[in-house]
Amino acid sequence: MHKHIALVGATDRRLEELLHAAGMQVASTSEAALHALVAPAARQPDALLLDLRGPAASIPQTIAMLRRQHPHTGVVIIARALDPALLVDAMRAGVNEVVAEPFGQHDLESAIERVCGQAAGTETGEVIGFVGAKGGVGTTTVAVNMATTLGHLSKPGRALLIDLHQSGGDAAIFTGAEPRFSIVDAIENTHRLDESFLRTLVTAFAPGTDLLASSERAAARLDREKTRRVVEVAASFYKYTIIDLARSDTAVLDGLDLLKTIYIVVNQELATVKSATRLTETLRHRYGRDKVSIVLTRSDRHADIGHEDVEKALGISIAHTFPSDYRIALQALNKGRPLALENHNALSASFRKFAQDFSGLRHKPDPVKSSGLFGRLAPKRA
Repeated sequence: MHKHIALVGATDRRLEELLHAAGMQVASTSEAALHALVAPAARQPDALLLDLRGPAASIPQTIAMLRRQHPHTGVVIIARALDPALLVDAMRAGVNEVVAEPFGQHDLESAIERVCGQAAGTETGEVIGFVGAKGGVGTTTVAVNMATTLGHLSKPGRALLIDLHQSGGDAAIFTGAEPRFSIVDAIENTHRLDESFLRTLVTAFAPGTDLLASSERAAARLDREKTRRVVEVAASFYKYTIIDLARSDTAVLDGLDLLKTIYIVVNQELATVKSATRLTETLRHRYGRDKVSIVLTRSDRHADIGHEDVEKALGISIAHTFPSDYRIALQALNKGRPLALENHNALSASFRKFAQDFSGLRHKPDPVKSSGLFGRLAPKRA
């Protein structure tokens, strides 16, 4: 099957001739036309070749946008030499391969085969975000228990919980984890961030579930582009990435294009609903109506503001409702043990059902062995 190659900025005919000789279909395009490829619905080539051998040529900003929107589209740069500055810029833009002069047909074929092979073998995991309409509505509780359940259900995959508060996030307290590293360490090292390095930064806290914690030290505002890179790397090998978001960090909220769904966590207080109305409008404008949903915590059927009132105010149906049980939730927090690991209360069951409904996965219990009086009375099978 012929590979479809988009060639940008070709400086001579030889490059196109080598690609044709390798049996590839080549479509030459301009740098300005790259914006059309960034569109979410744009049909992607098997690989994009960018010829940077011209005078004062540099990597267009569009390449980074393309890689964020279409992470499976491989990008190969053709350069006069392996200049260190160019390599750094290429890495930051998400470029997959750099081929330097002198090169031949085999060099081009090998680079294209590698990027196409990476795309074929890469399945991006699902990224889910939770943001509180205001403080104290239970956002971290929901995120922790969603991650715990998805990690348990998604075997052999794993789930990662990212506490995206620049400092002082509470996910580590809720999980009982004692992390050595944090999201700040990941952001400060995006230049060498891969699966192996990220594995050294996370802390396991439940079966199949890891935590990338918030920093304990005061930190500067999280960099949007670097934060996005951390999430991209996580999603490349975690089946589920669950993010506990800070509503005050608008730059990060505006930069997480990989989010499948962003849940606004609300309750039935007037101040919360008013804040959620503004936040819903902002996020819908950025991500579209289909990606924004709401969950309601501490449900109270006797509250002055009913479920229907919340839905009417926000213009969204409630995706899931969690019952109110402050005592159980406080006990779990004090123990540092996610509620989803318990089996004896309505709140933990509600967390599990939410994760199961989202993922379509169900835990298959072990077969129940008969015991006691009714076990002895049950007919035995041959």
